[in-house]
Amino acid sequence: MIRVDRGGEPGELPELRRTELDRFRVVFAAKGFDRKELGDRYTEVKRLLWQRQLFKCCYCEKICEDVGNDLEHYRPASSYWWLAWTWENLLFACPNCNRWAKNDAFPLADDTTRLRPEEAPPQGEQPHLVDPATENPLDSIQFVLDSTSGRWMPRPRGASVKGAETIRVLELDRQALLEIFQRYVEDYVMDDVKHLRALMDAGDEHAVRKDWNHMIRRALQRTRHHVALTYDVFDHFFPEAERQRWGVVLPRP
Repeated sequence: MIRVDRGGEPGELPELRRTELDRFRVVFAAKGFDRKELGDRYTEVKRLLWQRQLFKCCYCEKICEDVGNDLEHYRPASSYWWLAWTWENLLFACPNCNRWAKNDAFPLADDTTRLRPEEAPPQGEQPHLVDPATENPLDSIQFVLDSTSGRWMPRPRGASVKGAETIRVLELDRQALLEIFQRYVEDYVMDDVKHLRALMDAGDEHAVRKDWNHMIRRALQRTRHHVALTYDVFDHFFPEAERQRWGVVLPRP
């Protein structure tokens, strides 16, 4: 997961939000929350979010089509219906992360601080779920090479509770996703790692710096799959002390 740039609110959304909120308040007053009554007009901005997120799921970083995938509510519409049409609460996600993993989960540091209907966030809420539109997920989640399985695994960075909860809620360590991570590293990252290691072992300072800059710029392009994973693979094989010795930089995506 990397930070995404949602950009400014589209001009048509405020009026849509006003009319849909007015309509749903009547429904809510009559019979309480009914997901079906939310309708699907909030999805009118899905394609824009998909484009601004560079066609990737905001959570697992898989590139996917907009059709058949989801407009995700960071704060779930089931608990925060009044935010269903709020731009700052909308993201684009794949159904694996959104419907089958996260669903209606939204863990907080203290559940007694959960917003009451129509309150604007965050009030006293301290979410234990990373919001990739407002914070850098690399602060909370790190990929590490598991010594037992030989696989790259998402883990909390340091003692990050938010990282641990985000991995749990989104099931970022689900088996199928781990296999995708592993194949991506083997097919698209390790050749560059081996090439740079060979240059360092040969002591070719000029070539190291030239090829490092070229390869890192390409590997960490935000349009590519699994940029956060790629960053941590390079950080693992070329730690900060070694990068300083060669005068190269690993920019955080």
